Amino acid sequence: MTITLIAAVVLLLAWANGANDVSKGIASLVGGGVTQARRALWWGTLWTVMGGLTAVVLGAAMVHTFSSGLLRPETHLSLGFLLAALCGAVVWVLGATRFGLPVSTTHALLGGLVGATLAATGPQGLLARSLLGKIALPLLVSPLVAILLCSGVLWLAHRLVRQVPIRRADCCSEAEWRADPFLCATPASRPTPPRVRRRWAALHWMSAAAISFARALNDVPKIAAVLIMGLALSPGAPPGLPMAGAAGAIIAVTVAMGLGGLWGGRKVLHVLAHRVAPLDAYTGLVANLCTSSLVLLASPLGLPVSTTHVSTGALLGVRWNTGQQPAGGDALKGVLYGWLVTFPVAGLISAGAVALSRLT
Repeated sequence: MTITLIAAVVLLLAWANGANDVSKGIASLVGGGVTQARRALWWGTLWTVMGGLTAVVLGAAMVHTFSSGLLRPETHLSLGFLLAALCGAVVWVLGATRFGLPVSTTHALLGGLVGATLAATGPQGLLARSLLGKIALPLLVSPLVAILLCSGVLWLAHRLVRQVPIRRADCCSEAEWRADPFLCATPASRPTPPRVRRRWAALHWMSAAAISFARALNDVPKIAAVLIMGLALSPGAPPGLPMAGAAGAIIAVTVAMGLGGLWGGRKVLHVLAHRVAPLDAYTGLVANLCTSSLVLLASPLGLPVSTTHVSTGALLGVRWNTGQQPAGGDALKGVLYGWLVTFPVAGLISAGAVALSRLT
């Protein structure tokens, strides 16, 4: 019963991850007016599933990072401990998604593991050096790199890219221009061939696909690792069961994540698309390329970067480079607060779960 409960909670966490994180890849499509939210959600979900299935082959390094190397070998693990560690991540990510707050499932899961360990064994149960070097450092540095990279690319692109016409008041509405800036190309300026427009739009769609793919490739093994640990701790489990069940765990997590994105991704999508930075087809594309390149680079190396922090960092790079704030309500403070409190809140919830289990 315990391993069944753990499996259910892991899949619930995967669902919550999909609902909160699918927007990280497609926010620029919606915010830039390229497409509507429904089509964007289906597109992001498709590539999320593709990335998750690829993790069956390429996710071994990430599974190893989260299933070993964080706790001391002599630390006693149990199915109850894993369940308590999951509680913090599930409760926090579900609550944040309900209120449209983009948070990091990686931070929540890590906070739950650390909080449960501290409550169960104290600081001596953690491998502090490994925790800082393999996980904390990549999580802290990745959003800063994203901000700097996106700002630098925008600065360079502003000087190199001259094919995007400036919007004229008599040309079209602002929404139409954001969806297709080439509408404002005039005969007096260099004409824009239709194939350039098509390639621009295709590149934007594919950049969103790359983020969704990379996000799943990075996140699915983290969540599946907890289920694999549970299989290893199951009473009477054969020695080869965890490895044999790894592919099944990754596929199950992928499916749950895809369903979460389809049926729960709209609230966070609205925040990232409209309330962090003003986006158009040009700045949205740059933000997507920066995000996807960083996450794709980190995943095969087993570096657990947060797609939430990287993608939002790229949006902040757009905002600070352009000097503009979103017109309809600024959610930046809420997003930054979410960054700060995710780890400690998830840790406290999991520590509370450990303490409660001792009383029952």
